[in-house]
Amino acid sequence: MRLPVLLTTLSSLPLLLATPYYPIRALTSRTHNVTYCPPRPATERQQRAIFNDFVSILYGDKNPIKAFDTYVALNLTEHDPFDAQGRDANAAKLAAIVPYAQFTVLRQNFDNNLGFIHVRIEDNPEPDALADIYRMDGTCIVEHWDIVQARPANATNPIAMF
Repeated sequence: MRLPVLLTTLSSLPLLLATPYYPIRALTSRTHNVTYCPPRPATERQQRAIFNDFVSILYGDKNPIKAFDTYVALNLTEHDPFDAQGRDANAAKLAAIVPYAQFTVLRQNFDNNLGFIHVRIEDNPEPDALADIYRMDGTCIVEHWDIVQARPANATNPIAMF
């Protein structure tokens, strides 16, 4: 009797391992209790799903407070020379910008604990290019770098930066 149960269990492993991991989205208020920080161990597949959800909430829903409260460590290490350290300062800064900005996420990827986002920000008279890089520790985003460049008005390459 145990052999058929064991064989059935083992035969279902490929299906279980192929099933994508989708994190539960948190509520929008700062009082929600669904969070991925402090970090817990996570597979790269789980990290990718968490990162994709973070990007979706931050750029798709334009809700930096929810994205940061859910997925970013309180003691976020920030490498932008004009930003403060920590989650709350960065979430507040983005909350004053992201909901009103016109942008398009052009590319995003996740590999080896690092998530990358390439964004076109519509600005007058020329767009800006933004590259965000986030490092994860398990289930939690713990570090951030960004690069912003304005497209020169006299650019000779019509597809430069995008």
